[in-house]
Parts: sequence; structure tokens; C-alpha cells
Amino acid sequence: MKIREVQIEDYIQTKELHEKYNLKILNKIEWSKLWFENPTTFDANSYFPKGWIIEENKKIVCYLGNLAKEYYYKNKKFIVACSHSWVAETNYRLEALSLLECFFSQKNVDIFTVTTANKVSEKIFKRYNAKKIPLENYQNPMFVVLDMEKLIYSFFEYKRLPLGKFIRKIIFYTSSIIFYKKLTFWKKINKSKKVELNKVIDGEFDKFWHSYKLNFQDKFLQSRTSNWIRWHMQNKIENGKAWIMSVRENNKILGYAICSERNNDKIKLRRIALIDLVSLEDNQEVYISLIKDCISEAKERGYHIFEIIGFKNLKRKIFSKFQTFNRKLPGFPFYYKPQNKTHDSFLELSKTWDPSLIDGDSFL
Repeated sequence: MKIREVQIEDYIQTKELHEKYNLKILNKIEWSKLWFENPTTFDANSYFPKGWIIEENKKIVCYLGNLAKEYYYKNKKFIVACSHSWVAETNYRLEALSLLECFFSQKNVDIFTVTTANKVSEKIFKRYNAKKIPLENYQNPMFVVLDMEKLIYSFFEYKRLPLGKFIRKIIFYTSSIIFYKKLTFWKKINKSKKVELNKVIDGEFDKFWHSYKLNFQDKFLQSRTSNWIRWHMQNKIENGKAWIMSVRENNKILGYAICSERNNDKIKLRRIALIDLVSLEDNQEVYISLIKDCISEAKERGYHIFEIIGFKNLKRKIFSKFQTFNRKLPGFPFYYKPQNKTHDSFLELSKTWDPSLIDGDSFL
């Protein structure tokens, strides 16, 4: 048995391991760009492994990816390592712990994050002294239903209930009547700002990021330069699986929202998620206008639900104005571990955080 760093040539076997355990993986081109075009790794003085694998007789049996990210707090830069897609063959689950040793022992990292923990893995991460982010609501997604009939059919697929078409129609019509006001409420929300769909991620996003970083120095913020946004989202935008909407006045960006597809193909659920929402000075009119137009765009593109995970309490209060439905994830997904106690002094404060899916790897 051999532990080594991930190489691009490992893609085929890595893909097979992901698919065996029903985990999504990018196609080979996107997977390569994820590692080679990461702006954080352009610094020649730093080296970041793409991840680690365990090999048995030249067969990959365990995998753990390693995403390097750049964050800021009070104008100080922090390097964050985010775990990505920890997966192992059933007979090698115990050996897979050694990959976590590799991950948490990185020396050129300030803070470690895990953003896709489940009920089983979160217990393991706690053993490595990882802590929940201090926002309990991260476990409680909010969502707007855009197609109740398709959502009900997906629910039956998930529960494996072989109900006939007639019964499903009755349930759909009954639900539509009961939740009619809630299902249509978002359409009645008035917006005051003009929103545009961005086709180009230009230099104005860099100007916005500079101002935004100054506005929120007391927040632990992931870099949002134009290079960073392109690295994360360009392929998805070009493939019609994501979009960016912004509010601009006098050729200046006041705020923007990013939405990314998170379909569940197994149960035929078309789902889009709001993965980032930012505005200068927390302008609520900008937030409301962006959310309203993002929901309209999702409806037009045929998504069944519009989902929101995370965000600070002020933004969640604005989301609730859209009469969202709520659910609870079975486990708490977002954990962090600082390299030293100095970093922990601000990370343990709830006011420091404004996390969303953009912060981890779950948007991939």
C-alpha cells in the first residue's frame, strides 16, 4: 500500500472511485483547470498538493483533494486549505484516515476547512480538533419551490415510493392549493434596482472587491478578484450551468449574486443554488433586487427549486421575506481548524463569518 500526491494522470481511476460511491466529479478538462488555474497557487514561493491517494497494486483505493484558497481578515491575507471529496473503498476506510493526516499536517496553511462533512465524517473531523463554524443556521437550507409537481415526483423517487400517476397528481394539486400563497409570494416582491446578467467578468469586479474588502474588514472573506471568479465559475457559465447577476450604477458595481447548478440526477431534481451574494454596505435594496431576478432566471431556465445555504443572519432575514421553505441537513457540513490559537480568537466569533457554498468545494 502506497500513499502519494495526486497527479493529473490519476483522473480516470479517481473518476471511477467517485462514481462507484455516487459522488460527483468534474470532467477531465474542468478537473485539470481546477488545479492548474487556481490563482492561489500562482505564488512561486508556495507549494500546494492537489491532494493525496492511497494505491494498492497500482489501483487507487482512497482519495482526498486539497483546494488552496485565499482569505482576508482586517486586510491580512490567510491561506486556507479546503478538503475536497474524501472517498475510499469500503475495505480501506480505516486506511483513509492517513489522508487526513496529510491534509492537516500542511505547513504553509493558516486555516483548514471542511465544507461537505456528513453525519459520519464530522465525528472524525472533530477528532482532529476541527470545530463547527459558529453559525448553527448553516445546517438549515432555505429554498423557493419553482415547480411543485416535479419536486413531488423527485421526493417519491428519493423515498422509492412507486405511487401511480393519478395519486401523484392528487398530491400535487392538494399541495399547490395548500401552499399557493407561499409558492407565488416571491413574484409579489418589489425590487428597486436594475439587475443585469453578466456575460463578461471584467475589471469592474476587481474594483468592487477592493471596496468590499474595505467595507467588511471584520469579516473572514474569501478572495473575490476577477481571476478568482473566472477560475471558479467561467466554465459553468459558458456551459449554462451558472450565472452572475449584478447591480451597477454609474458604471460601478454595487453588488452581485452568483448562482450555480446543483442537480440531483438520481432523483431527477433540477436545483439551482445561490452560492454568493455581496453588496457594498449591505445594501438591502440591492440584495432584494438580485434575489428576485435570480429566482426569475431560475424559473425561466426550468429549475425545480432555488436553494440558499449558509450566509450571515442579516442576509437570511432578507431571504425569509421571500416566504422560503426550510429543511435541515442530517449533519453539520462546515468545520474549520486554525494552525494556532491566535487565529481561533476571531474565527470562534459568529460576527466574523458570512459563509456560503462559494467558500468550500460543494459548488463544484
